[in-house]
Amino acid sequence: MAVVAAFLVLALLARRSAIMHRYWEIPLAFFGMALFVLADRYVPGFLVVQVLHSPPVPGNPLASTVPGTVVVELDELLLTLLAVLVVVWISRSSLASIHVRRGRFGRAYAIGIVGLVAFYVLTFFALSHARFIPVHGTFDLGRYLGLTPALLAAVAANGFLEELMFRGLLMSRLNIAFGPYLATFIQAAIFASWHVGVAYTASAIVFIVLFAFPLGLIGAYLTRSSGSIVPSSLFHAGVDMPIYLAFLSYIS
Repeated sequence: MAVVAAFLVLALLARRSAIMHRYWEIPLAFFGMALFVLADRYVPGFLVVQVLHSPPVPGNPLASTVPGTVVVELDELLLTLLAVLVVVWISRSSLASIHVRRGRFGRAYAIGIVGLVAFYVLTFFALSHARFIPVHGTFDLGRYLGLTPALLAAVAANGFLEELMFRGLLMSRLNIAFGPYLATFIQAAIFASWHVGVAYTASAIVFIVLFAFPLGLIGAYLTRSSGSIVPSSLFHAGVDMPIYLAFLSYIS
């Protein structure tokens, strides 16, 4: 709570300063992120334990059932949307200013769609033969297709919420102060650091360096190219498939 309040106070003080005014929306963006983290610490846990009665289990940090896993991800998406709307309201800006719009159809949309489909196909074969992200049991086509609806719902929710937070909210605010190139690098570094401590792979450093940071750069390119976070959300959802399939494998 103190961190949330500190970012908000810092943003409001910077807005009143002639010297710091151009930077004031950066701490405001961190306020929104901190607000989400605070809500995410309590709300999904209460929901999954007290309401759904499906607490997390070893191998799946979200829930002990497939529906519970999906509900947690949708709940986190809702919390992200609420936090972002608070920031947009305080800054008196619009959702379009953080790339929540259709944008331009073209190369970025094609990359996003092709990436989503390609990762869906490759995930089945990769997790059948690799153990970079450990799964429970073996996967045949029937099991994979049976989990597909839940898998798509979970990765779509997580992909959109992280793109909204990092390529939408954070990058757009960093761009005002630092320009597109430095803003792209900074948000990718922060996005990578967001994944420090991940427990779904034994090679966390490799995951952060070879997957999270490059994904931050790719997401930035797709967002800037299209003017929308939709293509990057589609691509991000595809990248998340091995992770969420592994989660689901422990409860199905």
